Amino acid sequence: MKKIIFINLFLFSFLYALCDKSSINNAYKNYYKYQQEYISAILDNNKKNEIKALEGLIECGEFLKFNVTDYKQKLKKLKNNKLKTKIYRKTSSPDTTPSNKIKKPSKYIKIYSYNPLKMKIPDTNIKFFTIKTNLYKKIIDLPNAVIAKPVTKKIGKIYLKIAQFNKKTVRIVYYSKEKFTIKYTLKNRIITIKLNPLHKKQVIKSVLEKPKAFKPQNKIIVIDPGHGGKDAGGIGVKNRYEKIAVLKIAKYLKNYLLQKGYKVYLTRNSDYFIPLKKRTHFANVKKADLFISIHCNIAPKHKKSIHGIETYFLSPTRNERAIRVARLENKEIKGLNYLDQRVILSFLNKDRIIESNKLAIDVQQGMLSLLKSRYSNVKDNGVRPAPFWVLVGTQMPAILIETGYLSNPLESLRLFTPAYQKLIAKGITKGIENYFRKNP
Repeated sequence: MKKIIFINLFLFSFLYALCDKSSINNAYKNYYKYQQEYISAILDNNKKNEIKALEGLIECGEFLKFNVTDYKQKLKKLKNNKLKTKIYRKTSSPDTTPSNKIKKPSKYIKIYSYNPLKMKIPDTNIKFFTIKTNLYKKIIDLPNAVIAKPVTKKIGKIYLKIAQFNKKTVRIVYYSKEKFTIKYTLKNRIITIKLNPLHKKQVIKSVLEKPKAFKPQNKIIVIDPGHGGKDAGGIGVKNRYEKIAVLKIAKYLKNYLLQKGYKVYLTRNSDYFIPLKKRTHFANVKKADLFISIHCNIAPKHKKSIHGIETYFLSPTRNERAIRVARLENKEIKGLNYLDQRVILSFLNKDRIIESNKLAIDVQQGMLSLLKSRYSNVKDNGVRPAPFWVLVGTQMPAILIETGYLSNPLESLRLFTPAYQKLIAKGITKGIENYFRKNP
């Protein structure tokens, strides 16, 4: 009897599991399915589906060792709101007597500036008071007002918060560890709140101060030499293998980045094969700040004259050349047809796409500036979006560099020359440095 109960419990947990953990591949599929459902639920304003999708994202994300802290916080908030709504509906009883009716806020407040704080308010009967705890707090309550969304600002050493205190009151709170004063004026339903003059000097000083020094040792970079082992990659002039050239460049790049103080990992250190999905999974496990995949290009046989360097970032595209290159690099992917890949790509994190684009631009410029200073006929093929599957699943800005064409006799020779390989690696390092300076 005990055995039967155990089997039933096992079947129950299997049937009601949100994530298929039988393999990393299946977990990835589930993760992106829930990501799609989550986005759809937000667009439809369907809280029930949003909660279900978040639970699936968290379960799959934890199995894949992704950072799901934000998802957990959102789920907790949604469940708390749902619980509060249920409690309110059970405990509240409508009172129809006119004296107990809650007056609805007349309108939203409109904020024109934050320092000084200037806003249009619906009711001039405001309340101002001070609270002294471990912080100095100055509070202003605006009656019969609604704010579209809470506001938090830091002005020098003073924090400003504006939020809905209750159904008909917006509360403005200034607070700091140091003493400060505020003055407010009312004119034509516009309130203007100014901080004391001494604080203004502190604000100007803080703006003029030099930004904090960027520390490379706080950044983790994963370098992915493409292909390897049974997968030679492109085979160029005089049987030169892509997997060999990119590994050499990757090792030079690792050394240059280590010298700068970065923490660096290679997805492979010698000639062996690693599936595409394990490469990005490795970067996520290492909690990398950047993922750099290094490759060499191959042109069709009748176009041996094509040459140049190009850098790609993950994004859907209709550009035929980018799609052709991506298909060559994605040939290992099985179980997902091109349409399936496009569906997943359409739900990519837009912020990460933007950051990857910025990184690609800086790295492309870094390589070109160094190579053109010593070599002639170095061509800039630009920065392009493309659906490279090796970049799918990364939780950090990620790019794929095509360092040149092995099908071009001159470029193929250069790609196997240590001096040229080192310059490419130095150029990538320069691009990474520039990216972090702009985006610390």
